[in-house]
Amino acid sequence: MIKLIHGSNIQSKIENERNEANKALLSEIHGEYKNWLQKIEKLKGKSDDASINQRVLDLNSYKNFIDQQKFKKEQGNLNGFTSQSKLHSTVLEEFMHHLLIEIPKLNGKNLNFGPTNAYSNLYFSPKDLDSFENDSGLTINTKDQDYAISKEIKITTSLNSSSKVENKNIYVPVVSIECKTYLDKTMYEGSVATAEKIKRGNPYSLFLIVTETYEVDHSVDPQYSEIDQIYILRKSSQRSLPRHDIYADVVIDLFKTVESHLNSDWQNVSARIASGRVIK
Repeated sequence: MIKLIHGSNIQSKIENERNEANKALLSEIHGEYKNWLQKIEKLKGKSDDASINQRVLDLNSYKNFIDQQKFKKEQGNLNGFTSQSKLHSTVLEEFMHHLLIEIPKLNGKNLNFGPTNAYSNLYFSPKDLDSFENDSGLTINTKDQDYAISKEIKITTSLNSSSKVENKNIYVPVVSIECKTYLDKTMYEGSVATAEKIKRGNPYSLFLIVTETYEVDHSVDPQYSEIDQIYILRKSSQRSLPRHDIYADVVIDLFKTVESHLNSDWQNVSARIASGRVIK
């Protein structure tokens, strides 16, 4: 299952917008979005560094277009779209799909790609003894993820004391990515907690943050958190001037990190013993 989250966001706004000025803005954005998709289509099936570099050039072109002040509803601008509308933030989320779907290992795989409610854990919480006799009390926790490569799994519970059967679907991520326009300390702390929960549900999941700029105090070291990597696409803080374009070398490293994770053995203790190091 594939959902182009940014394209869906634009389409939903076109269908529901009542402000004529915003309708005109959406028409502009939709036209440029279609141009971006055409450029992406030309690179289908290519995953070499040169192709990724071109994808980043095309992303920068689209980002520079949609990040124009006229499209943002801020102080002094009556028209445009707020950050809560997710019009701007979903660009990066959709780009993750266009980038990572080109990993050869994913070709033909029956997986889910895109935003998901990622499985984190389950537990049993019956209301009382009587309800526990007739109901499992199964509760499943999930965490919203901006982009994930996940597998849909059905959990079936049944009780010996009755014929009642309950089915629940969960999405177990093998790659989980949080996408940020900028990352501040509060967001970072939330992501640390999320990474811990996601990895309790699947210890072999890769957890990444992809952010355009980095606003976390440098005294905070993410090295020992459950976050596997934080990619800063513009290699700067939000306040840096002039604004840098997104760097292709960062995106290439991101691509290769995910590719390496998908190509590796997640559980192979025998091979680790042979290397002399049991823990990676």
